[in-house]
Amino acid sequence: MSEAPFIKRPRRSIFKRTSRNSRLLEDLAIVTQLGLTMAGSIGLCMWVGYKLDGWLEARGMVLTLFILLGIFGGGWTVYRQIQDLYKKPGTEKRSREKTEKG
Repeated sequence: MSEAPFIKRPRRSIFKRTSRNSRLLEDLAIVTQLGLTMAGSIGLCMWVGYKLDGWLEARGMVLTLFILLGIFGGGWTVYRQIQDLYKKPGTEKRSREKTEKG
């Protein structure tokens, strides 16, 4: 008899998963997340500013204010996300205990 048609053979792929490639994918995911966070913050604030500007007839003042608010808010959020990436495990609990004690 012949071999079974669905036998397991070693995979031959040009995309071999190594620790280097997985680290690269993790870094790419982080950079993408930071970029989308920044773009989302600016876009949402720009949309709200545009709607409020039309409703209040402020001729671009509210839109400009909300765009700046989106840039600042997005930058602050990205900064906090980067700080969380480099935080050592266990330091969050210690900092909370220090603030509670006083």
